[in-house]
Amino acid sequence: PYLKIALAALLPSVLYFFTVWIGVHFFAMRDGLHGLEAKEIPSWSETMGASSFFIIPFAVLIFFLLRLYTPQYAAFWAALSTLPLAFVTPDWKYDRTFLTKIKGAVQEGASQVAMIASICACAQIIIAILSYTGFGVKISTLIVDLGGGNLFFTLVLTMAACIILGMEVPTTAAYIMAAVVAAPVLIKLGIHPLAAHFFIFYYAILSAITPPVCGAVFIASGMAGADWLKTAGYSLRLSYAAFLLPFVFIYDNSMLLITGNLFDTLLCVIRVTMAMIFLSAGFIGQFRRELNIPGKIVLLAVGVLWIVNHWLWDLLALIGTILVVWDRNLIYRNTPNPQNVESERMRSDG
Repeated sequence: PYLKIALAALLPSVLYFFTVWIGVHFFAMRDGLHGLEAKEIPSWSETMGASSFFIIPFAVLIFFLLRLYTPQYAAFWAALSTLPLAFVTPDWKYDRTFLTKIKGAVQEGASQVAMIASICACAQIIIAILSYTGFGVKISTLIVDLGGGNLFFTLVLTMAACIILGMEVPTTAAYIMAAVVAAPVLIKLGIHPLAAHFFIFYYAILSAITPPVCGAVFIASGMAGADWLKTAGYSLRLSYAAFLLPFVFIYDNSMLLITGNLFDTLLCVIRVTMAMIFLSAGFIGQFRRELNIPGKIVLLAVGVLWIVNHWLWDLLALIGTILVVWDRNLIYRNTPNPQNVESERMRSDG
């Protein structure tokens, strides 16, 4: 049933976004970025009032998606629903400058579409090579055969196959193609069918942020006016830890709520949360203070220990966590933050 599938996807999706959030936090700490001062933070009523202005297009988008229309069709009507909003301000008062707003939106939209279209046209070269030669399907078939019955090796090769297929076709098509080839192999190796299909679908989605094609990165960088290569680098560093999540629910089905009890699921979530924190910190190079190379290796090792579902590894991970937190707190208390020192210097110079 659809509800069972949706519930199974709940925890992996929440943990993925938690990983992205914690990665953004570590990037902000590393680069000395700070939040707004208390006086600059809008009140709750102001925030809700301004947010309500955007409910209409999102409601239209969700409505059409729930009615099983295509994403393109839903996006078209959601965009069209914003047109009447040009006549009012965010506080729902008549806006006399609506013509200027519409003109600016059309110009900005055309510019962004041109940028995205040019980038996608370049990416199409890679896509065409993979598609017309059938290279993607050949690679996926080959690497699954190379697994040789070893579960971990087969999972790694299946991951690569899903990402390669996701470069040349949309996510749904990539999932179908990879599922036909890889899902039976994974199920024969003892993987729960739902977990096997989730594993394949997850990596088909992650192909959208994996170079060299990384279609989602092209679109996001075009909209933000950022360099796509740097954006791809940031997206990978934010999601490196998330690439390990499917391995967790393959070896521990309690994350998908299909086996085990509430205690098993809670234990799994705690382990994965700790793993994502330490892996993100290790990949980004920030934990209370900037990390050197040995520090990154230690945090990555602790993160990997948390990933494995075994009491001995959990014990080692707990000991490692205590030592790392103790060490980083000592460094935090005894070492001034270079970013804060620079900020204070700039304030005094100003």
